Amino acid sequence: MPERKSRTDTFITGAVRYNDLAYIVTQDDSLEARIEHSHLYSWDAGEWGYDDMQDWPTVSVTITQEPLEQALFMSPYGEIRLFGSGQESDEKIRTPDGDPIDRGHLRQARTVGRKTFAVGMGRQVYRRDGVDHWSCLDQTIRPAIGETKGFESIDGFDESDLYAVGWDGEIWHYNGQQWSQKESPTNLVLTRVLCAGDGQVYASGRRGLLIVGRGDAWQPIEQEDVTSDIWDLAWYDGKLYLSTMRGLYTLQGGSLVEVDFGDDTPATCYHLSVADGVMWSFGAKDIMAFDGNTWTRID
Repeated sequence: MPERKSRTDTFITGAVRYNDLAYIVTQDDSLEARIEHSHLYSWDAGEWGYDDMQDWPTVSVTITQEPLEQALFMSPYGEIRLFGSGQESDEKIRTPDGDPIDRGHLRQARTVGRKTFAVGMGRQVYRRDGVDHWSCLDQTIRPAIGETKGFESIDGFDESDLYAVGWDGEIWHYNGQQWSQKESPTNLVLTRVLCAGDGQVYASGRRGLLIVGRGDAWQPIEQEDVTSDIWDLAWYDGKLYLSTMRGLYTLQGGSLVEVDFGDDTPATCYHLSVADGVMWSFGAKDIMAFDGNTWTRID
């Protein structure tokens, strides 16, 4: 059995493409924290493949659908690395209406339908409309000068039914033409939004915050089971999964119930990715895969 990669590296994030193919970002534990870098890997049927080292940190990974199905790695500054389907390339998010270098860090890239979107500080929203072609969608919702606002996450039921959430508990909806702000039940930072398989939209945040709604109606889910920050959400096999830095939970009847990993419980969790019938949990020192019945350690 090969030595665990987590002995020398910290896992930052990742994304699943098929049940036996995923893409993973690490940072080298031997380098000083101030040295920005990313190691980009593929994991293909148990074999690790090394793609590249970038001199920027990766904040998000998603799987693009157009024009090719590829892994897309994004830096907070708008640098993009793509590989998969036999091709690899680099892009940069820049538009005539602004870019992250001028406007602030990006937080998340997410593919909704056939399009990939990126969001960040200053309520930035970009859509990838082709190879190295990004469009800015946020011209009408930019904060006033001196106002600190930002999006942490975006998701959608389709490309014309998007939700973005972020600082001060903000919730915004995009119908494909225009944005509208929704009344939020919180002023805490919302770290993640998920358009779930039950037709509801869930958003999570600091200190166990979890809200649910759609359109103009939003409410908190009052629970006392988790008080840690909730960093990611996923819908898998008819259930909502929620991840903190140290644990994974499911929502069951208004309560958050800790996931039973069996004999090999990971010490770290953080991000979740669902595709092709499987769900992976990416923690700083643990990667676990779930097929609906059994959890298997990847590293």
